[in-house]
Amino acid sequence: MTKASGRDLIAACVAGYEIQVRLSYALNPSDHYDRGFHPTATCGVFGAAAAAGKLLGLDAAGIVSAFGIALSQAAGSMQFLADGAWTKRSHVGQAAANGLICATLAAEGFRGPKEAFEGNWGFLKGYSPQPEPERAVENLGEKWETMELAVKPYPSCRYSHAPLDGLIALRQAHQITPEEIQSVEVGVSSTGHKLIGAPEELKTNPVSVVDGQFSMPFCAAVVLSEGNLVWDDYPTHLKNSSTLDLCRKVRTLVDERAESVFPREMSGSVNLKTSRGDFQTFIEVPKGEPGNFMSEEEFRNKFNGLCQPYLNENRREEFSDSLLGLEKAEEVASVFSMSTMEGN
Repeated sequence: MTKASGRDLIAACVAGYEIQVRLSYALNPSDHYDRGFHPTATCGVFGAAAAAGKLLGLDAAGIVSAFGIALSQAAGSMQFLADGAWTKRSHVGQAAANGLICATLAAEGFRGPKEAFEGNWGFLKGYSPQPEPERAVENLGEKWETMELAVKPYPSCRYSHAPLDGLIALRQAHQITPEEIQSVEVGVSSTGHKLIGAPEELKTNPVSVVDGQFSMPFCAAVVLSEGNLVWDDYPTHLKNSSTLDLCRKVRTLVDERAESVFPREMSGSVNLKTSRGDFQTFIEVPKGEPGNFMSEEEFRNKFNGLCQPYLNENRREEFSDSLLGLEKAEEVASVFSMSTMEGN
């Protein structure tokens, strides 16, 4: 559409991330969650509009208009947690698509309202009871929020990752088997507990994949059984009686240490009781955070695991090489053409 280079795309993505992250701070994430909104979706449409607008070359007035249009597209409810509905699957894609549409409409002269964020009927007042608009511009131009982004190593809610790191480490260090586990206590922040620990009856009896992804007990049971958690574990372990029995031995609590460092860190604790004794650990910085980032090998392993059903080995290697060297691409269309199944 724009014949963008790799560097152009990276710059646009940075613009999008900065808008989305800073906007979420201004909302106050915990309040936004408590009202039932999914910030990945509600804030995501503005990030996508910013990124697309930069690639389309919109001026300041055009970006303002794109944000105004996006205000009417900012949607995403956490109600999927109640019954494992599939709407979470669509939230990110819909936000991205709608952001592109908003920027394209603005480029063609469609006019959106001004003050999309701070207006009397704007995003902040409508989507949070106590917004903090000044946080959106705090250290603007000095601190790049993009550099604080994390990458998820496991296909589950991010709040579960620190405890999963801890469980995997304890399992490996002490050669713990599922048969000797008597009970497991996992501690997370209060915000995390609302998503992956409560209600306990639902979290210890997952039925769907979405149930599993937002169940700390289930994810803990899988990593204690497998030593890892990958996408294909869901259909396998949701029907595995041994995994579900182990799942019901896991309690999720609010950990004061995790609470004290949230939201700066998404920490977690583990207290594992076995027939051989008790084992504890606290993970302050989960894998994937800037201070504990994934290696290139770990990125490739995750990429290969997800793409293996669709792309052959040569295509996966070529595609991952191109993505890791995206800044060198003269035109990104040639990179993303590798994502097709043709010739697989």
